[in-house]
This record gives sequence, structure tokens and C-alpha cells, in this order.
Amino acid sequence: MRRATVSITRRLGRMGAGWRMGCAGVSLIELLIALTISGVAISGAIHIFSAYGLRFTAQHSTMVSNQELRLGLDVLCSEVRLAGAGLLGGDSPFLKAEPDEIEFFANLSSSATTLTQATEIGWQELPVEEGAGWPKGKQLLLCTAIHCAWNRLAADGRKQALTLATPTVEQLPMHSAVFLLNRVRYYLKRHDDGTLRLMREVDGGASTLLADVGSFQLHYLNKEGRMTTDSREVVRVRVTIWVGQERSGLMRDIAIRT
Repeated sequence: MRRATVSITRRLGRMGAGWRMGCAGVSLIELLIALTISGVAISGAIHIFSAYGLRFTAQHSTMVSNQELRLGLDVLCSEVRLAGAGLLGGDSPFLKAEPDEIEFFANLSSSATTLTQATEIGWQELPVEEGAGWPKGKQLLLCTAIHCAWNRLAADGRKQALTLATPTVEQLPMHSAVFLLNRVRYYLKRHDDGTLRLMREVDGGASTLLADVGSFQLHYLNKEGRMTTDSREVVRVRVTIWVGQERSGLMRDIAIRT
């Protein structure tokens, strides 16, 4: 009896072990379902991250475009503001004042000196306090207390002398001011790819100030705040510009120094 009981117990143990081994496995259908669910979850995560990446790229592009626009406009405003510096007697501060182009003389480098003695009519050699480094061909503005006259350098400046291209037509008292001027021009240019660029030209050398320009407009205002076509009446210039795919835009009023 005892032997029969032991035999039955062993058989039941082997059957139980086999049953447990069968339950511990995973069927092919269950594996495929798990893989499908995982694939859907991963695909959703990739889509979310992709959308986030595109949004971040667009925001970064807009931020860079806005920053470039502000910096470019700062340069334009600072130079246009100098257009009227040193002009007396109602002279126009602009050589050209168009809706999409502006040209003027400005002392960009703040280079200035004074006469160390009075000059007579017909002089071409001006005695000055400091003229070294003033390049040949540059425009000059010779100013007394009541009047300014244009001239040009015939040779590179020397430490205590400037040579004029044309003789003086009037007497200049001692301590009269002499300003070195740059010819500055801002204008739109269409490139081969069809985009518009705002160009900055100084003394004949041009460079791109802003790329992918959608709109660039200049309005010229008089003392009453009204638009004028007479450049001698201009006291403020209003500039409006749009750039980039997001068409970021800014508008500023520039007061002309007088």
C-alpha cells in the first residue's frame, strides 16, 4: 500500500511540473500584440518629439530674425541720425530721399579737427591740429560759426595739414571746424534667388545689412509731423521694415541732428 502511494505521488508531481512549465511560456499571438502596442507608443512619442522639434526650430528662427532686424535697424538709425550734423544755412541733409532709398553724408568715424590759423581765399593747404589718417578723396565740411562749405581731400592727410582738391573761396577764421565725411546709402536690391536685401553702402563699398526683406519703406516728416517731399524740411525719418518668413516687422522714427 505504501509503495502504491509513493508511486501515485511521484506521478502527480511530474504532472504538476509539466503543467507549470506550460503556463510560464508566452504565445506568439501575445508577443505580437505586445509588439504592436509598443510600436504604437513609440510612434506616438516620435511624432510628439518631431512636432516639438519643428516648433522649437520655428521659434528659434523667429528669434534670430527679430534679433538681426533690431541690430540692423539700430545701425541704420544711428547713421541716418548723423545726416544733418554740421549742416548750416538750411542745406538739405540728404543727397537722395526716396521711399525705398536714402543717401547722405555723415561723419561716421567722428573725425574732426580745427584750423590752427586763419586762411585766405585761394588756399589749398589747411593748417590743422590733427589730420593724420584722413584718406585721399574723402569729402570734407569746412564750417565757421555761420556757414559750412564742401570740399574734398586731394591727398592723404598729414599730422598738421590737409590738402584740398579745390582752393577755398572764402576766408576761414582760426579754430574753424573741419569734418571728415562718409557717403552713406541704404537701398533695396533683388538677388538672383528672387529675395530682396537691404544694402548698406559706405564710400562705394556695399554689403548686405538685412536679408529676406519683405518690405522697406521710408517716410520723411517736417516739423509739423507731416510727410514732405522737400528734403530741406525733413526733421524726422520714419522707417518701416519687415523681414523673414514670419514677416517680423519694426517701425522707428529717427530725429535728424541739426
